[in-house]
Amino acid sequence: MLRLYRFIAQFLTPLLKAHLKRRLKQGKEDPTRLYERFGGASLPRPQGKLLWIHAASVGESVSVLQLIKDLRHKHPDISILLTTGTVTSARLMAQRLPPEVIHHYIPLDVPQWINRFLNHWQPNEVIFLESELWPNILQAVKKRSIPLMLLNASLSEKSYRRWRLARSVATEIFSYFDRILTPSLDTAIRLKGLSVETVELTTNLKFTATSLPVNQEELARLQRQITRPLFAAVSTHSGEEEKIIQAYLILKQKYPELLLILAPRHPSRAEEILKMLEETGLATARRSLEEIPTPKHHVWLIDTIGDLGLIYSLAPFCFLGGSLVPIGGHNAIEPFALNCLVIQGNQTFKSNHINLILAPVLVTVNTAEDLVAAVDTYLQHPEKFLPLQQQAQAILTEQRQGFHEIIDKIMESMQ
Repeated sequence: MLRLYRFIAQFLTPLLKAHLKRRLKQGKEDPTRLYERFGGASLPRPQGKLLWIHAASVGESVSVLQLIKDLRHKHPDISILLTTGTVTSARLMAQRLPPEVIHHYIPLDVPQWINRFLNHWQPNEVIFLESELWPNILQAVKKRSIPLMLLNASLSEKSYRRWRLARSVATEIFSYFDRILTPSLDTAIRLKGLSVETVELTTNLKFTATSLPVNQEELARLQRQITRPLFAAVSTHSGEEEKIIQAYLILKQKYPELLLILAPRHPSRAEEILKMLEETGLATARRSLEEIPTPKHHVWLIDTIGDLGLIYSLAPFCFLGGSLVPIGGHNAIEPFALNCLVIQGNQTFKSNHINLILAPVLVTVNTAEDLVAAVDTYLQHPEKFLPLQQQAQAILTEQRQGFHEIIDKIMESMQ
């Protein structure tokens, strides 16, 4: 089956070029760096040892920032190349990566493009994060005898059932990795069920990630300007905003001054959301227009990227989206790290391991009615905030233990 995949990848190369050009027109590729997706390099390779880390998108790249910073601090002689696959993650990394760390787009999984990439960068070790598995890339790395690690490995029950239908393919792909580190016992058991023997339990990188950045001057200014009770709904998706607006309208009857802070996962959906808000007669201030909500505004729409740290620091609690619809949920650690308590839906299958650990401080709801009740409880009893925030911080601190063991394991392979 893998041979067929590799043949198809070669055969479809002209179509993949057209696919990239189409994505370029849609704003999903960077026109100044499109060559990188074909394996071309925009920068020279630095001298000495090079560690290549691949993080698929925003969540994975944010989770690895602290690891990169610690590696650079402890081993300044080693250069680091971080690849991602989305424009959004590239923009975020431009803001948050240490200046000496190279960001590059990962090439598509086409053998000649991968070889072009590897011939230029010649990494001494390669780390892939979570569940990012590109067969041609992994095979090319293995053929060059470059140490290969899967870090923060994640294998859901659904993915495990699919892999079991193609066990020989799974065995071959996972055999490319010299070491597989996972924070999840369930993932370790599932990998063992696929005859993978190189699995080790470690700390979850997401618990060690640096907190989202916050402009403290702006935060202080907003805290002076916005003195109303807040209901923040963050990283929301289509199908959730309707429920949140419905919940807000109910809550507003009891709390007339309540301000809804609405931060969709994809700010490009702003016009769609504005239409919903207009239809319900809710006056909206927009972050992208640098508007600050006044008493006449009901909603503050955060239609920008990079402001979640500010929102988490401003609001004592939030609803975390992607969880009332089958998206799988988002990373609850980020708000907790900034003392923002979390309410989320029950469709969080992508974050089960994290949610089990955070269960003592998480509130889970099943419906819009449940969401109203949960928000109402927090608004009625703000005295609950501090003890729950303290408990959350204690959980985060405990989970960060063992982080430096990951660095040691990485360095073992670099020798």
